[in-house]
Amino acid sequence: MNERLLNRKSKERTVMNTTNETPAGISPAVGKTIAFALAGVSLLFLGTLVQPRFKSSKIVPEGQRVLFPELADASKAASLEMISYDDALATLHPFKVMQSDGVWVLPAHEKYPADAKDQLAAAATELVDLEALDMVSQSPGDHETFGVIEPDPEKLKPGMTGIGELVEIRDSAGTKLARLIVGKEDKRQGGASPAGGKKLRFVRKAGQDPVYRVEIDTSKFTKKFSDWIEKDLLKISPWDVRTIVLDDYSLGATESMGRMRVEQTRKSLIELAYNDKDSAWSLEKMQIFIKDKPQEEKLGENEELASTKLNDLRNALGDLKIIDVARKPAGLSADLKADESFTGDPEALSSLKSRGFLPLKSGDILSTDGETIIGMKDGVEYVLRFGTSTTVSGEADKASSENQKSDSIETQGRYLLVMSRFNESLLVKPTLDPVPDAPTESAPPADTESDKPDATKAPGAAKVTIPRYVLARLADDPSAADDEAPDASDEKAADAKSAEKKPDADEAEVKAQAAREEKRRVERENRRKQDEYDEKIKNAQKRVRELNGRFADWYYVVSDKEYEKIHLTRDSVIQKKAKVEPAGEADGTAPALPAPK
Repeated sequence: MNERLLNRKSKERTVMNTTNETPAGISPAVGKTIAFALAGVSLLFLGTLVQPRFKSSKIVPEGQRVLFPELADASKAASLEMISYDDALATLHPFKVMQSDGVWVLPAHEKYPADAKDQLAAAATELVDLEALDMVSQSPGDHETFGVIEPDPEKLKPGMTGIGELVEIRDSAGTKLARLIVGKEDKRQGGASPAGGKKLRFVRKAGQDPVYRVEIDTSKFTKKFSDWIEKDLLKISPWDVRTIVLDDYSLGATESMGRMRVEQTRKSLIELAYNDKDSAWSLEKMQIFIKDKPQEEKLGENEELASTKLNDLRNALGDLKIIDVARKPAGLSADLKADESFTGDPEALSSLKSRGFLPLKSGDILSTDGETIIGMKDGVEYVLRFGTSTTVSGEADKASSENQKSDSIETQGRYLLVMSRFNESLLVKPTLDPVPDAPTESAPPADTESDKPDATKAPGAAKVTIPRYVLARLADDPSAADDEAPDASDEKAADAKSAEKKPDADEAEVKAQAAREEKRRVERENRRKQDEYDEKIKNAQKRVRELNGRFADWYYVVSDKEYEKIHLTRDSVIQKKAKVEPAGEADGTAPALPAPK
């Protein structure tokens, strides 16, 4: 009986050891550790096998080191095309920038203007004098291994791997200056350490079999839309914002008898002003609409403006970025007015409606999600109208794409219509000084008989004033002239009296002259102020024309993140005042008592 019991226990121990898959005497924990270690070594070995294996072949002839001797001058590049392959989605992603009629455009985005001169020069420079460090293979069978299969839609088959990115540069005549297929990165230990953003990559010239290893910065071949356009849409400084109007409304459309009827439902209208000297916002006007009837509102005693959100809005406008564009149909004017031919075009109306914009009977184009109006110091007013949401596909950042399966990303955005207009009330009118009245100049006394020249007197003789009664007597009795001749003492007295009056006359003339000069000075200063103001009006009107020339043809798309900053409602800009706790309550101490009288 005891032998049978011992045999049974021995068998149980054997079964336990077999179940734990560990040798006798080794604990299960140690067995798991050994298993993990073996798995790690196996993965390392597998990774080594997967890495491209090659035997470098040095290129001795100097002329063979430069891959594209035809591309000696980056300024000759007139177009750049890049085609990449998304393994996860099994789709090709082409991107091209080119010159058209002297303007850089993006053909894939309906020829939207590109800010491409510097960007293209940087990409072309990366291929100028590009030298091969060594040749790693001459066999077409190795192209998949090094990831340099050309992304040609006619040659690709489902399930293919090892597809590279094609970079092609042409000159203004369409001549191909460079066609490079960029493959995998060489991550072998002991390799060279390229400087800057350069990395070791396997490449080959399109149409040729040899595979080379080069140092290249592939970030210069970006396919992100935002990297090739003018990033700042409005081109404004946040500090120049004077007013903001938040017009919150919605639109609805119904069709009847083949005609579309648009109804606007108003929610609120808020007008705000910003004082850059005090860095403070003020509420100028606030209305809410009940059954489309406006009712004036003011801030409550426990309410205040949400300055943080308003500042975020102002700063977002100064750096408003777009993530995509679409061309608007013909017939819309620069000030977003629809003419009769436009409203009668079903295709044009469908283009607007699908993006959240509808025309009113007046011809104005309104949006389904309201608008924001920004007034600037220079008299230019921007009108931003918000349409429906959309999804934009684009290239992921290089850093993030390495951690995800797909090279493309999808971003949620919002359609946007933009226009500008001149608003003279935004300009500070000059204060003209009152023009003083000029002094009235007294007329000279009328000529008398005694002032007339006497032909009997010799030229240069002293002028003598003879009273009229003396002249009358002389006419009756000329001999009385000697008796009535003025006494020398009388003449002296008259001269003394005249000398007394002369200083008073001179002083009056000086004052009159000073008054006339002051009047002319005020007139000149007022004219200068008015000319400066008129020049501001001309500049603002010119800028409006330039801006609308840029905005007129496009629907813009901004990300939801940007949209949430610039589209604010009443609930967003009005907040409860923070409670101010009496002194002593916050830190738990009692408030100080007043001193006894």
